[in-house]
Amino acid sequence: MIRAKYNLNGPYCSSHAQITTKVTESQPLFLAPPIHNQSSGDDALGVRLLLICQAEGMHSRYAELSVENSGLTARGWEQTNALASWLATHERVDVVVSAPPLRSRLTAQRIGQALGRPVTVHQDLPHQVRVLSVGGAPAATSPQALALLHVKEQFTDDQQYREFRQKLMAALEHTAHEQWGKTIAVVLDGNAVATTLRSLLGNHELSIAVNHTSISEISFQAGQWCLMYVNRLEHNPLPPLTLPKSVPEPASGVESAAVEEELALVTAVYNRTVSSDIDLTDQGHDQRIRHLLKFANLPTGLRVLDVGSGNGRLALLLAEEGAREVVGVDISPAMLEIAEYLRLSSSSPAAQRVSYRLAPAHRMPFQNEGYDAVICRLVLHHTPKPELILRECVRLLRPGGTLVLADLLSADDPVKRATQNTIEARRNPSHVAARSTDQYRKLVTGAGLTIEAETVAVFERELENWLSDMQSETGSRTAVREMIEAGLETDATGFNVRRQSGKLVFDQRMFYVKAVKR
Repeated sequence: MIRAKYNLNGPYCSSHAQITTKVTESQPLFLAPPIHNQSSGDDALGVRLLLICQAEGMHSRYAELSVENSGLTARGWEQTNALASWLATHERVDVVVSAPPLRSRLTAQRIGQALGRPVTVHQDLPHQVRVLSVGGAPAATSPQALALLHVKEQFTDDQQYREFRQKLMAALEHTAHEQWGKTIAVVLDGNAVATTLRSLLGNHELSIAVNHTSISEISFQAGQWCLMYVNRLEHNPLPPLTLPKSVPEPASGVESAAVEEELALVTAVYNRTVSSDIDLTDQGHDQRIRHLLKFANLPTGLRVLDVGSGNGRLALLLAEEGAREVVGVDISPAMLEIAEYLRLSSSSPAAQRVSYRLAPAHRMPFQNEGYDAVICRLVLHHTPKPELILRECVRLLRPGGTLVLADLLSADDPVKRATQNTIEARRNPSHVAARSTDQYRKLVTGAGLTIEAETVAVFERELENWLSDMQSETGSRTAVREMIEAGLETDATGFNVRRQSGKLVFDQRMFYVKAVKR
């Protein structure tokens, strides 16, 4: 697909109206083929460059954020997920290369995960750091208005553009020569993609639209460079996808439909929760997290993985307490957006040591034994197969590394346990089961870990605040309230429900385990 008209209106429209000086100096070849190919006469040998625009970053939506190297929005994670799934079934990509910015790297890492390819970060690939919001305000969030979802990145003068272009073309030429004969996916910002295409076309005043996660292909065929297509977006139709239904199966085994349904339900519940008004400064939440960190008593200088990171507060507090790097993982794009917003809004230097990834807890895109500690908080109660998640956590722990597990604790009495799980499921539809102390111990030791410490934590919760945490619907709130009130006299729920100052309060019990990989 070659578009004859390039003056397109789009979200990443790179129209350089300020640049008045035409580029008239003698131009070298767009990208010179390697010498061995020129002399061999082998016209069949070539290279394909898939220029992929990075997914939507936080600056596209939050104009007040001043940190340049931001992560992705919820929409950006959805775009990246859709792109990665599409590439895995429609393209044979040999090499994945990324520009240095975090937005490019996160996009590339998700692609690499889907394709089973490592990602090379090319430090010489330039990026345009001057970011302007549309009309000076955050871009619109309607998925139907793509042009309003993004920002325009522009150059201030022709000299800045010239230097950017020269550095870009040198880096691409180096990459193409190193990987000649292969298909290379290069993840860049929109300006870099548009600048590459303008250089190929020889018109540096041409306006080219480049949408987030769009693909533009240039190929060296029959001894010359060819523009194959621009701004390809069939992987990202409207309305946007939430989670792709077909993802490549991991090498370790076939993923069941039940697990896929479980992940989809958890994602839907927490995406919905974040779309409502929630309190991002909940002091009670922070106190519960600090209570867990006090139990964990992790030394400083560790590389820590936070599984089920949610709004990212635990990851930020881990960094503030001395972790040298914290990676938070979650399957809710909306939660990751909130987490990234809090990270970028933080005044603490420690926030720079935190990053987030979109991935399911039972299949995370990291190398074996890459972390000194793994914290898994309030994750296992979402799944009927917690052993899959614990097995993955153990895979990622180095020998001698520490797993810190914290999850909902049920009553030992089976009747009370069933009542508790019924109440939890009415409040949170993604809840599967709270478990007993013995069940958690067996799960941890069955994963090959040695338990070093354990404790039961009891937190007093006010019923209405607890229901508001999940933005429970009116019908569910009423049903939960009635079940809780029914246990006032006999403690039939096992929650130790009581009235205080006219409010219903109860005990939320959690089980903490600290275990070591031998």
